[in-house]
Amino acid sequence: MRNVVKALLFTVILFILIIISEVVLIPGLDIRKNGIFKQANYELLGEKKNTIDVIFLGDSLVYSSISPMEIWNNYGYTTFDCTEAAQVISDAYSYLKVAIENQHPKIIMMEANVMFRNPSKRKFKDKIAYILKQLVPIAKYHDNWKKYIGGFSKNNWINPDKGYKYITDIKSSKNKNYMHFSNKYEMIPEQNIHYIEKIIDLCKENNVKLVLVSMPSQKSWRYKKHNTASKIALENNLEFIDLNLINLNIDWKTDTKDNGSHLNYLGAKKVSNYIGKYLMNTNLVVDHRNDIRYESWYKALEKYEKVSFNK
Repeated sequence: MRNVVKALLFTVILFILIIISEVVLIPGLDIRKNGIFKQANYELLGEKKNTIDVIFLGDSLVYSSISPMEIWNNYGYTTFDCTEAAQVISDAYSYLKVAIENQHPKIIMMEANVMFRNPSKRKFKDKIAYILKQLVPIAKYHDNWKKYIGGFSKNNWINPDKGYKYITDIKSSKNKNYMHFSNKYEMIPEQNIHYIEKIIDLCKENNVKLVLVSMPSQKSWRYKKHNTASKIALENNLEFIDLNLINLNIDWKTDTKDNGSHLNYLGAKKVSNYIGKYLMNTNLVVDHRNDIRYESWYKALEKYEKVSFNK
């Protein structure tokens, strides 16, 4: 009986600690109000409302290719990578709902690769890790206790990289032509069609420009996917930017972290500069660099540049 009581007491204490971790360790304090357990959204909710102009949805191809701080530094646009490794289209839709509700962005750029990922084929270990991060925030933000040292500041909770994963590792790949022309189409899992339509409808309802984009990847992208994404874009009056077919001067010997699958910091700078130019030509976003209301972005840039310099 005594052991049962101890076990119950331990469970209750553990549950209380988990609840406390939600309040103490997670950026943004309105998680409950939004009813979400998505770690990518936690970082987004750390930003001031209605200050993010452009939000990127997608998987690791996005957070290794798009550096919002590079875009801010060169163009003054506020962007955020609301992404996750192996993101599936249903999660992209959930992230989008929170993004639109809290930020009212002008543009949503969705990595087209998520349209092709079958959620049922997620590796078992990835499923377990994903569930734990949703239910137990401390699994994602266990290091945030360090931010209390030296005093609490609201700015401490803001992700200085805005969702970007800074990587300088170099694992070369050959500069091969992986985009061989094809007139075939890559199949999209049936269950994904529903969420693609919901994402398109949600953007229309909120007057948000939706853009499909594919990040450079020798391993994840092929011409068959290009054809399918182009077809979806054409049928729904969307823009589609295939960065695998645009000359960005990507050097696969130096600009990739893992033999051509993802870009590193050198490649991300090239992609981010191109996207910045694209955003400028939309006339939907403005340069905030001289706006005092975006002081936190200046501070984030300082942190980002210190990391860049030290690397």
